[in-house]
Amino acid sequence: MTTPLGMGRETTWQRLLDGDVAARELSTADIDSFAQLTNLLKRTPGGAPLDHSAVETMALGVARGFPSTVQRNFIDYFSHDVLNNLVVSAFGEAIQQAGLDVFELGSQRTGFVIGTSKASLRAMESEWKRRFDHCDSWDGDRSHKWQTSFMPDAPLSVLLNLSQATGPASCPVAACATGLVSILQAAALIHSGQCDTCIAGSADASLRPSVLAAFHRLGVTSKNSCPATACRPFDVDRDGFVVGEGTAVFVLESRRHAEQRQARSLGQIVSGGWLTDPTGITQIDATGTTVAELLRRMSPGQSLASDDPPDFACLHGTGTETNDLAEASGLSQVFGPQAIPAFATKGATGHLLGAAGSVEFGLTLLALRDNVVPGTTNLSTIDPACPVSLTQRLTSHSLLRSALKISLGFGGHVAGCLIRR
Repeated sequence: MTTPLGMGRETTWQRLLDGDVAARELSTADIDSFAQLTNLLKRTPGGAPLDHSAVETMALGVARGFPSTVQRNFIDYFSHDVLNNLVVSAFGEAIQQAGLDVFELGSQRTGFVIGTSKASLRAMESEWKRRFDHCDSWDGDRSHKWQTSFMPDAPLSVLLNLSQATGPASCPVAACATGLVSILQAAALIHSGQCDTCIAGSADASLRPSVLAAFHRLGVTSKNSCPATACRPFDVDRDGFVVGEGTAVFVLESRRHAEQRQARSLGQIVSGGWLTDPTGITQIDATGTTVAELLRRMSPGQSLASDDPPDFACLHGTGTETNDLAEASGLSQVFGPQAIPAFATKGATGHLLGAAGSVEFGLTLLALRDNVVPGTTNLSTIDPACPVSLTQRLTSHSLLRSALKISLGFGGHVAGCLIRR
């Protein structure tokens, strides 16, 4: 993973455990239209940005591990965009940790499911500004940007191109639930027998003035003048989130294929699924009915809340009123009030939008690996209306066996996944 907390999996994880926070005040070097955005927000804009030049350097390093022809194709057509570089940086770390040879990736038994919540806003904005300023028309020299930047499946395309893939491939778009839905769709490809291995994940680089302005008008971003303490999931004083950018990529395998390779497994996907909440475009039913129904449907042959509930849950936790109420109420209906420990990470990482579900799924796996439940950054006083047992600081356990991950998204996307050690 590549996140505002760190340029890699272990750095991100350690900084989360240390209680570090990525959100900060932005400057003119971080974001365009700084003065206009400051006037609109009536404060200095905040966010959880990445070092784009460092991301590009990492991506180029990954590309050098592939044959020279596809490496050159990446440099010529894909590396100009941060969204593409993001997903390549995490992809390289994932296949290295899994011990996959780059030549294995072209097999028809290897699938790719890489999601985004939107195409590259940075690329689209710069191109439209150029055309507006110069009143010139589209030409052939820039036509490759249509596929390599402007389409939502551009991060998928760059991995397919690098890997010379021939197996199944898709790009889910499910707003802020995109990352988790991508993982579930990849698991389904393996479960159905279409793939032995699937590369899955998501990326998002939407820390743009258009997004910050739109979310400000929607009332979902925090108005707190200090970005580091602005996002406070489940806190009685919460008032929204802070936008960040990032990515996480995973290697999923069938048990048989993993055992044949003697691969070291981090976890097993037991069950999962997603439903739609029709309450509104940017709203969710605060009673938690849809969340609870999803959790019940995920039960692998029996009630999820019966004899063996998950040891902990990683929640979506945006710090918006209805999101937090819906998650807490849904959990309470299925497991009982405050039945299982839970944590949320957006206070530390910012809201990574389309990458949130994949990054948080990765952090859930690492919590299982290390037998710890991270604290919920910026949580001071739990809202009494949220009947959930939130961890306020890091807690260690002798053995954590299973975990639940929930993701929500604008448009009514509600996704969940149950994993075990």
